[in-house]
Amino acid sequence: MTMNETDNTIFHRDGDRYLPTARASSPWDSRLLHGGSMAGLLAYVLEAHGDGQMQFVRITNDLFRPGPLAPIEARVRTVRHGRQVHALEATLSADGVDFARAAALQLRPTPIDLPAHAQPSSEHPPGPQDLPTVGFLGKRDPSKPPPPGLNAAMEMRLVSGFQFKGEGCAWMRLAAPFMDGEPASPLVHMGVLSDMGNGLGQIYLGGQAACINADISLNLLRLPRSEWVCLESVTQLGHHGLGTVCTRFYDTEGPIGQVMQSQVARLLAPARRPEAG
Repeated sequence: MTMNETDNTIFHRDGDRYLPTARASSPWDSRLLHGGSMAGLLAYVLEAHGDGQMQFVRITNDLFRPGPLAPIEARVRTVRHGRQVHALEATLSADGVDFARAAALQLRPTPIDLPAHAQPSSEHPPGPQDLPTVGFLGKRDPSKPPPPGLNAAMEMRLVSGFQFKGEGCAWMRLAAPFMDGEPASPLVHMGVLSDMGNGLGQIYLGGQAACINADISLNLLRLPRSEWVCLESVTQLGHHGLGTVCTRFYDTEGPIGQVMQSQVARLLAPARRPEAG
């Protein structure tokens, strides 16, 4: 099986390997994987290895090397499987070189009666039903096929911000199949979205500088129950070029979790205003 540049699916399976299509690529370099593609694939293999009676409450990804747009192998192992806690690890590699890993935690749900003051909130930012649909890459001609890259597969309905000033709030959904033409599961959907806060809260530094994230730490209260998920992102950046992005997640029923990302400023090869992602 070869990678097809016109294929809208993000990954295909080829035996024990995962083949990324052009849809999985990064806005920084079309030869590399988008961080959301890596995080989504890590969530995919972890979910397949997980305990179906437990809930994923945390996935922490370390993106310590650029992920190539090449056949990928995934290794998953159980660290400990207890009655209440299931700890897992996953690693992605290409040509024998590891480039990303994840540590995940599942907990066994226990139904309880919550007092009124502890009931989960149902508040969420306005939308998405009355907001216009825009893309991460701005308006496009619908008569033309979308450009390669994961950002072109994201639909976004903007609430506020997203002006490269360090904050933004938007409803998003993944509008492309994730694996072999099948839609992403709620967990994989959250894996893909977990990398989008860095783009939504990106700070434009001028010239050739922009910020990339080296990790993704997702904590989930529960999985989303609606197709659209809202991200509310805020970036803090220091004079030493290091920072953090905090993103809160909501669905149409209320809060569902949050993600933290560690940022580092870097110089881009071409002098251009960076695309989000």
